[in-house]
Amino acid sequence: MDAVSDRDFAVEFCFVASLLGVHLSRLAEDVILWSSSEFDFIRIADAYTTGSSLMPQKKNPDIAELARGKSARLVGNLVSLLTLLKGLPMTYNRDLQEDKEPLFGSADTIRAMCG
Repeated sequence: MDAVSDRDFAVEFCFVASLLGVHLSRLAEDVILWSSSEFDFIRIADAYTTGSSLMPQKKNPDIAELARGKSARLVGNLVSLLTLLKGLPMTYNRDLQEDKEPLFGSADTIRAMCG
């Protein structure tokens, strides 16, 4: 029964993806902070930023901001999968068909973040 109902591989993948996402999010936050006018430790090339509609001289570090935001999706996918699995009996259930969205969503998000 465990062979057809176990989804540990999916949970472990989503956990590793969410942990990687958290680390990338922290790195992205440091890049955002260090490139701000208050710190000015690093400069991001114009190719990786966009201007602000209100302040044209301001450069928004889009890639870092998007990476920081995408990490929340990874944590959400992990929680979604764990919630799906809780309380299921040790046999195959149609509920398990719902594991694809968080699993493949996490894979797509990590691929986009690591590009």
